[in-house]
Amino acid sequence: MPSLRTFPTPKAQRRRGTAPGLAGALEPVQDELRVVTERILSQVADPVVRKVVYLITAGGKRLRPALVLLTGASGPAARRDALIDTATAVELIHTATLIHDDIIDQSSLRRSQPTFHHRWGTERAVLMGDYLYATAFTLLARLQEPYVMRVMADVCRQLCRGELREVEARYRLDLTEEEYLEIIRDKTASLTGGCCQSGAFLGGASPEAIQRFTAFGVHFGLAFQIIDDCLDLTGTPRQLGKSIHADVDKGALSLPMIYLTQTLPAQKRSRLFAPLAARATDPAFLARVAKAARASGAITRAQERARGMIRTALESLADTPMNGLTHAYEQLAAYATARRS
Repeated sequence: MPSLRTFPTPKAQRRRGTAPGLAGALEPVQDELRVVTERILSQVADPVVRKVVYLITAGGKRLRPALVLLTGASGPAARRDALIDTATAVELIHTATLIHDDIIDQSSLRRSQPTFHHRWGTERAVLMGDYLYATAFTLLARLQEPYVMRVMADVCRQLCRGELREVEARYRLDLTEEEYLEIIRDKTASLTGGCCQSGAFLGGASPEAIQRFTAFGVHFGLAFQIIDDCLDLTGTPRQLGKSIHADVDKGALSLPMIYLTQTLPAQKRSRLFAPLAARATDPAFLARVAKAARASGAITRAQERARGMIRTALESLADTPMNGLTHAYEQLAAYATARRS
């Protein structure tokens, strides 16, 4: 079995007959994931709340609840019911963030479906997101595990802080890589890290192992978001199930954009980004910027940064007992940087 200090490339995985997708990585927890889906749907059975079901069942990856379950199964004394309830709460929190994020970003498409606010209106969308948050914490309170409650409460605080930081940083061509990483650490990696931290705790892992799993989740989340930002510039709406070039359109500089601004002379940078500075973006401008990012190597550089994050994630788990699930983490790592949606 490969060392955790390296991970199989997509090419190596194809030689071994395993696609660099989630299916193989999540095979050990597939039965529990199905229970989580049933539990989620049971929590939104109220006729008024049932409007959100189409979004929950529209092909989400279930990655965050899967991280709870996988890290729990990696420990010596997994508490199945508590892990399932926590995984359910996590997916409800994640769905709430998607609904609210889509309002903020004025997005019209999510998982190849109309966004909730586009379909049902902003008022209902805000309230639905709030309802899902409350439902999630009702589930967590029933666990009677203050540790998990503290972790997820702090995660929600970080999620909101990350979104606020991103809004405040819009249209800033001088945004630094360090500032960008702080934003995505809050708005994405805090949740993946909290999933791993909670799962490891409920799996009976030692305090040191919990720290290692948390570090894996944080770096995995950072890499996942960087690749997401690259796909925003290289993917298609059909491939991604959502609008493309959305980050630039709303004035948010992703890592490829930061790298692009660093490579351009000041005059050329000002000319290229003039529509952004004037708050007058259009499809032609967005296409030009995406083309410039590809041509400059900015996207390739960002992808390599993500691969570095994944290497750090796996190094965090070196010498950590994982109950025979080492290969699942290796497959997760390969998926994070090889995915196309």
